[in-house]
Amino acid sequence: MFGLFFAGNMLLATAQLPECSAELCWSVSPAFCVSATVEQNCKAQLSVRWSSTKAQSLCLYFAQQQLQCWQEAQQGQWQQELSWPGKTQVRLQNNAQVLLQKELIVLSRQPEKRRRLVAPWSVF
Repeated sequence: MFGLFFAGNMLLATAQLPECSAELCWSVSPAFCVSATVEQNCKAQLSVRWSSTKAQSLCLYFAQQQLQCWQEAQQGQWQQELSWPGKTQVRLQNNAQVLLQKELIVLSRQPEKRRRLVAPWSVF
């Protein structure tokens, strides 16, 4: 049992980026986050991995905040627990040029309150 657990963790630890034929590829997870209520911030362990066919100087941004920069690298990874209020963008950019971006979506377990279309009472 322990061997299967250990082997499964090793596979996760050595997982590569999904097959990609582009010059610059990345993987961002999670793609969405679930909060208890609509008003509550989403809190999740955000993980980003990227690889390039050539060495590049890139920076990772979360909303307007710079998180990490790499100098003349062909690959990089970053991971941290973050909290955000709603739809937020993660970007990988070279100076001011955005090379890749992804929108993180926040879902709620509690649906937004819908307005009642008819009166709660009836003549019949």
